[in-house]
Formats: sequence, C-alpha cells, structure tokens
Amino acid sequence: MKLKPLKQWICDTCGGIIEKPEDGWWEYIHHIKGNLIDGFHIVHYGNMRDCYYNEQALRKENKSVGSMHLDHMLTSSGYGHMLHWLELSQQVQGKTKDHFDMQDYINIMRRLYLPYWEEARLYWERAFKDGFHDACCFSENDLVRIIKEYENNNDI
Repeated sequence: MKLKPLKQWICDTCGGIIEKPEDGWWEYIHHIKGNLIDGFHIVHYGNMRDCYYNEQALRKENKSVGSMHLDHMLTSSGYGHMLHWLELSQQVQGKTKDHFDMQDYINIMRRLYLPYWEEARLYWERAFKDGFHDACCFSENDLVRIIKEYENNNDI
C-alpha cells in the first residue's frame, strides 16, 4: 500500500500525494442560482495554490467556493459538520435551500472517514467488474484486500 489511511490523500487537482492532513485543503462549489453544492474535493494546501479551485473564474459562473483545512475536517467537529449538512439536505428537499450532489457527498465522506478507502477507490470499479467484491463491502479488511490485489496491476 502506498497511502497511510486517513493520514494521506491523493490531490484531486494535481494527482500528487498529500503527505499529512496539515498539507491538505477541503473545498466544494456552491452554485448560487440552483442552490446546489457539489465538487467536493481534497487538494494541497499552502504553496500549491494551483490546486485550489479558481474562485475568480467560478464567480463569473455565479458559483462560490467553500473550504476548510483538511485537518479540521478529520476531527469530531468536522464529522459533526458533515452529518449536520446531510441532515439539512434531507429537511429541505424540493425547497429553495441548498442541496447536494449526493454521490459526490458520499464519496467525500468515504475519503475523509473510511480507512483505506482513499487508495481502494482507485481500484473499486475494476475490482467490482472482476467480481472481486459486491460493491457494498467497506470493511477495512475488504478494502485492504482490494488494494493488495490491484495495486501492482498496470492495466488500471
């Protein structure tokens, strides 16, 4: 395995490894007109400014960026924040308040809080197509098995 679970991530912009939570930044896009929140991603923090969303360009599209330091998102407070958002999204479905791209939201939750998911997700679809898992097993043992089976496979 290449990544330390819940300690390292793959930057969604440059593809490089974020070595520790303090080096990461969590962002999302808020579509102001449609009240949609999506584009959740994890990127490098600090000097790697090219990894951030381009806020000026997004403003021209009537979108804004929300963000938080990655190490905060990994705390119980960050987890509580994410659960609160999920709760709010259920309370306001069909109304004019913010709603989420739920698949995008679920993916970022897995990346933030599910050990081994960050690396296993790279092989998830291939492993499913190969019959290696049933797409509903997220135990640490299952994710480690997927990583070990596929990490050295260059066909992915």
